[in-house]
Amino acid sequence: MPRMKRPVAAPHRHSPILRRIEWIGAGIFALILVALHVTNMMHAGGLWRDEAAAVHLAQMPSVTAIWSHIEHESFPLLVTMLIRAWSGVGLGGSDAGLRAFGCLVGIAVVGALWWNAWRLSASPPFVSMLLLGLSPVAIRWGDSLRAYGVGVFFTLIALASTWAVVRSPSRKNALIAMLAGVLAVQSLYQNAFILAAICLGGVVVAARRKDLRRALLIGAVGVPAAFSLLPYLPVVKRANEWNVATQVPIDLARIWLVLHRALSDPHPLMLWLWAASLVIAVVIGCALAFRNKALPAEEERSDMAWFLLTILAASTLAYYVFLKVLNFPSEVWYYLVWMALAAVSIDALVARAARPSWARLVRIGAVAAAVAFLVPSVLPRLHMRMTNLDLVARHLDETVREGDLVLVHPWFCGATFARCYTGRAAWTTLPPLESYGLQRLDLFKAQMLQDDPLRPVIAKMEAAMRGGNTVWLVGHFPFSNPPLRPPVMPPAGTGPEGWRGVPYMTAYAIEAAYFLQMNATASRLVEVPADAAVNPFEDLPVRTISGWRRAF
Repeated sequence: MPRMKRPVAAPHRHSPILRRIEWIGAGIFALILVALHVTNMMHAGGLWRDEAAAVHLAQMPSVTAIWSHIEHESFPLLVTMLIRAWSGVGLGGSDAGLRAFGCLVGIAVVGALWWNAWRLSASPPFVSMLLLGLSPVAIRWGDSLRAYGVGVFFTLIALASTWAVVRSPSRKNALIAMLAGVLAVQSLYQNAFILAAICLGGVVVAARRKDLRRALLIGAVGVPAAFSLLPYLPVVKRANEWNVATQVPIDLARIWLVLHRALSDPHPLMLWLWAASLVIAVVIGCALAFRNKALPAEEERSDMAWFLLTILAASTLAYYVFLKVLNFPSEVWYYLVWMALAAVSIDALVARAARPSWARLVRIGAVAAAVAFLVPSVLPRLHMRMTNLDLVARHLDETVREGDLVLVHPWFCGATFARCYTGRAAWTTLPPLESYGLQRLDLFKAQMLQDDPLRPVIAKMEAAMRGGNTVWLVGHFPFSNPPLRPPVMPPAGTGPEGWRGVPYMTAYAIEAAYFLQMNATASRLVEVPADAAVNPFEDLPVRTISGWRRAF
């Protein structure tokens, strides 16, 4: 006697009132997020060093000039060309106008969350707006004039587009997914790893269906993106010649430390929300993956679960591999793309399971309570200037005299200072570089190879103080009592520090401070008030040094 199939329960029917409540609530949440992006734009202030370098590159006289300097940027060409287009229509002439560009990128990411929620689960993106949209990391760094926000946007578009190919493997859907993939990898190099994880998710679904044609079409989605990166191979090779100055060993402890900071901003509760949501989503995904597939709707849920669970696992591994290959000291913004993929995947899996009306009401209530609790913690994090060097430069423009000397440390803050400073006094960094518009690690590496790279700086400081002028120190200099004697640093690559740049920068600051303490007669801290808290990555103090030949 043939075995009878177990009947599958009919799908739940939801009242129009509940559905209306969901969409109205999600709409209000989205408006709150838009308001937070505008708040960040209004308080971010001047461009900090990486943004200043990005704008300097984008506003070079020609595209040829941009391409010849692209190895000094951390990203492929797309975001540079977007900033160039924004400037070309007259909107990039001020920091405020450029901040508006970043704000629009951030709002576009919110739109991408909605698009993915509609394509993946036909429900409002409550969970992804909570986990990613409400994160100050996503708002502040996604809206900065870097490629992170643009990279998140196109990665999410590539995710939804690839799922469309999995569901309906048509030529049109494949072409759209290919275009999204190209734009994603042209935003961020690491998106090549992420796009591979997305395509793998689709191939796994096709393999379970034993559909070779579908698997080949999904795999082909990543091919144009891979070819689009080939012109950057010489660029990456050139950049690797001097990136050794910033590379450090990366292990799981360091990765977890920074990821923990990213996920727990603005409140420790956020980390618990991430952890709980991820566990719940994985449990739901596993249940859906092995569910009875007698109905087409159940089969689609199973496909979705395999697709998203594969992406979660593969993108996590891909990110680890990328960070290990990069060997840079990672920061919270490095994890934005992973956070976006994880948030959208969690959202879709939870929405697929939240079928009974009571479950949907619980989801709405939990998200509303979390938003009400977290928004007061988010707002202070967005009332923050990205730098104080624009304020410092303005103060120096009004104060310095011809014959004074301005000394900026560390050297990479020279990109911000060069953009803002118009004063009469000469200025330089430790060590002195030939150019400051971009982050010229190649020039810094060349100085690390010199026996006495600070000799011209010491001579300028002496000339200024002997002439009765002032040395203005912008940055953190290690003054102490008694003065620290500067260490003797061998040419980089020959000593115990190898090519690591930080010990050399520290030694340069000690050498400059020691010279000033042994020869100057007066030192004074200068207050440069800021109208808000300042990003700790670029909050530099100011000190004046004057007189000659007596220790202070």
